[in-house]
Amino acid sequence: MNHRLQHAPLRAVLSMSAGTAFIAGTDIMMKRLAADHSLPAILWVRNLIILLVIYGILHRSGEWAHTRASFSRMHVVRGIAMGISPVMYFVALMTMPVAELTALNLTMPVIMALLAVPMLREPLEGRRIAAVMLGFAGVLAIIRPGSDVFSPYMLLALAAAVGGAFFQLFTRKVAGHQGAMASLFYPWVISTVICTPFALYRWTPPVNGVEWLLVALITIFSLSGNTLMVRSYQYGPASLIAPFIYMQLIWAALLGWLIFGAFPDGWSLAGMITIVAAGLLLVPRQSLRRSR
Repeated sequence: MNHRLQHAPLRAVLSMSAGTAFIAGTDIMMKRLAADHSLPAILWVRNLIILLVIYGILHRSGEWAHTRASFSRMHVVRGIAMGISPVMYFVALMTMPVAELTALNLTMPVIMALLAVPMLREPLEGRRIAAVMLGFAGVLAIIRPGSDVFSPYMLLALAAAVGGAFFQLFTRKVAGHQGAMASLFYPWVISTVICTPFALYRWTPPVNGVEWLLVALITIFSLSGNTLMVRSYQYGPASLIAPFIYMQLIWAALLGWLIFGAFPDGWSLAGMITIVAAGLLLVPRQSLRRSR
């Protein structure tokens, strides 16, 4: 079964923007649960539920036979990146504010834009270089190197950003060959396997209805966010889509303010505006008109 790539820049941007909103919501709920429970245990439960949901969707849609026969080393590589990166990211999330951690993690589009040239043979022309640099400047305005925001856990966040960049770029490589659910199945399997020993080391699952509700919402948000992000790569090139991962910073700041009462200061807001401007700079006007 072949899932043909489409040239639809606006759809790609909207899918990525919505996906980042769901991922930001996942971060907020993970931070809430991680205060009282083992983070690997929460991740393992989430991964297992998502696997069962994806398996059911593949069977219902008739794609399971093709998915089972299409296992490749590329899925293993994507799964390793997908399994290790969230663990590092969420460990950092336990000690860092959501907005600041998200800003640091959003160096990932810069990494992607650079890696997309040798890996995907995509051009990195002047306009895109300027947009990436503008976005990175916005991130620096938020995290402010040398300030109290920095901590040793930022090294984990940076490593997670590198792993996330590889996962997204490898996703682009397989985007035209499988549907979103099939593309996510094997990475979730490998991610669950990687998480298992850490979950067993300190097993503290949710104990009441509210906590199980949060786990359910985390599962729904994670699956929805990752599905939308995978779909975005079926509609446009990585160099176009990557800057819109910065939208996660906007969602994280907003949700962090609503849930934890932590609102970004003036420098952070200026950085967010810069990041959004960088993303918009990469959307060709003629492509937007053609995709409507």
